[in-house]
Amino acid sequence: MKRILYAVALLAVVFGISQYAKAQEKEYIQVDWYPLLTDSVGWNITSGGLAFGFVDGISTEADVKMGKSFEISWLNVIGAKYNTGHGQRISVGVGLDWKNYKLGSAERFGLGENGLTVGAYPANAKSCKSRLKVFALELPIIFRQRIGSHVDVFVGEITNFNVHASVLTEYEGAEGKVKETTSNDIHQSPVTFDAIAGVNYRKVGAYVRYSPCRVIKDGFGPKIRTLSVGLVLGL
Repeated sequence: MKRILYAVALLAVVFGISQYAKAQEKEYIQVDWYPLLTDSVGWNITSGGLAFGFVDGISTEADVKMGKSFEISWLNVIGAKYNTGHGQRISVGVGLDWKNYKLGSAERFGLGENGLTVGAYPANAKSCKSRLKVFALELPIIFRQRIGSHVDVFVGEITNFNVHASVLTEYEGAEGKVKETTSNDIHQSPVTFDAIAGVNYRKVGAYVRYSPCRVIKDGFGPKIRTLSVGLVLGL
């Protein structure tokens, strides 16, 4: 009889300890590296939002080709999200963004006395390529709403700190191959703001991203404003 009582007492102690551990666990931030595979309520550490898209330069004197221009982003290298438990989630984080603006074969980027210029190639130039690259650290704030089984829509704002930019122009002229480069001295806007919206199904989403801000500061180059569309994973 005593052994039975001891066994019951031991089971009661183990059960009590397990319930206490579960209660304590809820008080801590949950680590969530797969944000689309969990519905845990409250704050979670998260990482995701790997995006690839095509970029257009709208409202600009430069002939940016969307089919040849692209961006690669990791929206949340590390971040935090809050899940209400009723289909709403909001996330904030730190990410990376890299954009490549490529001109058509009739135009090239250059660097003049007053900043970045857009002009024609020399007569009879061949194999013409000219691009502008901008690298940014970004701070996204994104709200997601579930609208169906495994389907979410999202909207957000992204603050970009454009820490590096460069221009590369290459062509074949009368004297052979010509390569012109400039690095981080093209008067890019130091801070820009983007709006992003899209839809997710499970781990895969489609997005549209627009920036009303100029890539190059006013008075230092063409009026390039960015519109991009693409796919995003794990947002």
